[in-house]
Amino acid sequence: GLALPGNGTVVATHRNRERLFIQAARQIVENCRAYYQDGDESVLPRNIATRAAFLNAMTLDIAMGGSTNTVLHLLAIAQEAGVDFTIQDIDSLSRKSPVLCKVAPNSHYHIQDVNRAGGILSILAILEKEGLIDASVRRVDRLSLTEAIEQYAIRNGTCSPEAERLWKSAPGNRFNLVMGSQENYYDKLDTDRSKGCIRDFEHAYVKDGGLAVLFGNIAQDGCIVKTAGVDETIFRFKGRAKVFESQ
Repeated sequence: GLALPGNGTVVATHRNRERLFIQAARQIVENCRAYYQDGDESVLPRNIATRAAFLNAMTLDIAMGGSTNTVLHLLAIAQEAGVDFTIQDIDSLSRKSPVLCKVAPNSHYHIQDVNRAGGILSILAILEKEGLIDASVRRVDRLSLTEAIEQYAIRNGTCSPEAERLWKSAPGNRFNLVMGSQENYYDKLDTDRSKGCIRDFEHAYVKDGGLAVLFGNIAQDGCIVKTAGVDETIFRFKGRAKVFESQ
């Protein structure tokens, strides 16, 4: 809830990335005014990053077969925010959230493909429909997650004109390191939820979550495995463990 729609998926070279910067700056000013002039504490980061928001974020990461680094970051942020969010919560979530989206190196899709399929909010819309997230949480843009999904998610193959412009942001198809230097757009969105980049529950890449928490005599405090990046044939393994004392 601490970022604007498209922030995690619009490519850096696109003009819409610059527009996001400007929009974010305006949002900061608006939120500061709301707090300092109107006394609205709902805009404060600690009131946005609640336990429900952490559970939502972790559910999303599991549904994307996301990075194990997310676990380290979320646990650290939760500790700083004073939120009760632990590795046991992650273990519980991983048992009920399927993999709805995969990106390289675990598939041929890349982050621009996630954007073309409707970005993070479209994944959250599927999770909300299945009752796996709390959409009543508030966001930094002063919307509830329900309202943000309504405005930006691709559902039933359609979305708002504003969202469509955002999700059609395409790469420049040439080597380029200049921020906001091109404005290519895809001809159409990826709305295929059976074989496209983002899938629905019925066509999930994997029925079990993309992350798993393991406990045992060599990981008494728990360890994280990115199951989305592991061949399913070795999900169950019995053998001798090799313990390395360094990276």
